[in-house]
Amino acid sequence: MQDHMKKGLNVRPYRPTFVNELSDGDMDRRYESCRAVLDTFSSAVSRTKVLFSDEFAIYRSARDRYVVFWSKENPNFTQELEHNPPHVMIWAGMTSDYLIGPYFSDGPVNAASYWAMLETWLIPQLRDRGLLDDVWLQHDGAPTHFAHSVRDILNERFPGRWIGRGSPTSPAPLPWPPRSPDLTTPDNPLWGIIRGRVAARRYNNNEDLRRAVEDAFRTITPKCSDICQRGHGGASVCVSSIKVHKAY
Repeated sequence: MQDHMKKGLNVRPYRPTFVNELSDGDMDRRYESCRAVLDTFSSAVSRTKVLFSDEFAIYRSARDRYVVFWSKENPNFTQELEHNPPHVMIWAGMTSDYLIGPYFSDGPVNAASYWAMLETWLIPQLRDRGLLDDVWLQHDGAPTHFAHSVRDILNERFPGRWIGRGSPTSPAPLPWPPRSPDLTTPDNPLWGIIRGRVAARRYNNNEDLRRAVEDAFRTITPKCSDICQRGHGGASVCVSSIKVHKAY
């Protein structure tokens, strides 16, 4: 049937693409933020000190499983998704040398739970690796990351060494552009690797899904330079983003 559709009907399969909404000024702000990151971390050694981080939802059943549209031209079809299907929320961070995670959120990610993750889990992880006094922590501009309690702990534990969303009265040491998760190393390419390895089957409960995520993380070497050096890590992401978004 597929051979007939390709050769007889001259149509090809297309999958729907899920994208983030962007405003008119987002491209310029992305460019400015990438330029600031590159200026701050101008050497290879300095770039190894940036811990790029992100949260990600892994679903028990892949939401785009087996969804294919046959057409002579790409229909650019979008699809509405079920609200809050069964999933686990995970956090991970990457430098060019370390993969830290996964951390699983037991409930909704809010300011209190994110603060607790930083104080009781991430900071001890960084201390054990000898990174706490030297690493820069990056996170995006999610409301959870913008809470006063979160910014207070960042200023205390990472004084002058965090990248995120600030305010006119309390600016971030380095600003992060809004709606830009795809500029981080976890999004390029960590989450794609983890999701690809987890999505091979369906899961009966969240505990099975968590174990599958942990198994997937164990398949990635703690020395992440092999991933980052292929144009996906740290400032390399910003370099490609400057080129793409400036052209846009």
